[in-house]
Amino acid sequence: MGNTDLKCIIIDDDPISRDVLKTCVSQTQFLKLMGSYSNAMEGKIALDKKDIDLIFLDVEMPEMSGLEFLETFKNVPQVIMVTSEKKYAFEAFKHDVTDYISKPIEYARFLKAAERAMYYEENLVQGNGEEDFVFLKVDGSMIKVRNSTIEYVEAMGDYVKVVTSEKNYVVHSTMKAFVAKLPEDDFLRIHKSYILNVNKVEEVVESYAIGEYFNLPISRSNKKQLMQRIARH
Repeated sequence: MGNTDLKCIIIDDDPISRDVLKTCVSQTQFLKLMGSYSNAMEGKIALDKKDIDLIFLDVEMPEMSGLEFLETFKNVPQVIMVTSEKKYAFEAFKHDVTDYISKPIEYARFLKAAERAMYYEENLVQGNGEEDFVFLKVDGSMIKVRNSTIEYVEAMGDYVKVVTSEKNYVVHSTMKAFVAKLPEDDFLRIHKSYILNVNKVEEVVESYAIGEYFNLPISRSNKKQLMQRIARH
């Protein structure tokens, strides 16, 4: 699976489920557990303090559910949802999660989900959100792309398309994992299908962001944040 460990945390209010997940993590060579938390707010504090690649996130929790967690905190790393209710599966994937595991958890299914996350991590953009460039793994090669050349990123199923002023690249990734690797001040997810370089916006007309190379829809929930971001630039 490569030489990189995925640093992960567990967020689940059920102590038995947390123990099962801890055991599964300990049995998986490429996972490194950085913490285990009983509620979403504790998990958020951990995310702010630690470099985390992957969250095992329970859906049904008191005070704040896993889905509410994803709606509230935009720039989170890869997420594998865990729940006893299959009815949440569709809703979970609407939030761009990497995978979805049903309780009771079987290790074979856990491992498949973890390997999927590892595959994304090894093939998606490499960056820490602070550099002025990212590396994209394309056809086995690592290509350096300056953030300033990226116009926008578009969701394409299990892939994303990175549109630059020079060339387009298609890489394996979820949108959630991709945007977490980009500088937060410059890039914003304006729609479930688009991440936008705010510096490239020339005007906003109604529910569309317009630039030299794009005319992209803005979701209602993200328009205010986009306007605030543009005002700062």
